Amino acid sequence: MGTEELQHEIKSLLAKLNWSQKRLGSEVYLAKYDDEDEYEIKRYEEKVKKDLSRRTTKPELLMSYLEIISQHNELKKLDLIVPSYCRSGLLSNTIENGMSDISKLISKLVCE
Repeated sequence: MGTEELQHEIKSLLAKLNWSQKRLGSEVYLAKYDDEDEYEIKRYEEKVKKDLSRRTTKPELLMSYLEIISQHNELKKLDLIVPSYCRSGLLSNTIENGMSDISKLISKLVCE
């Protein structure tokens, strides 16, 4: 998935969770670090907001945000999942691409 698709998917999940982008920033910080430094949490809140609006944000970073969201208890309570296909390297490129396309379609259907 590209940057804009990932940003859209994250924003859609935030809406379903009733979270702000700042809340996601707090959750990302707390998932990565084992402290509650208020200054650093505020910095992460602003960083995540910018990451969700910039076209140049790396997809890998956005995928890490999706991973944090998908592991959160509040998402599990809503009985939602975040489908994603991870290439195995065992299948042919044609099948890998097909599986990836199926995963994208499922993500699109779930997040709309």
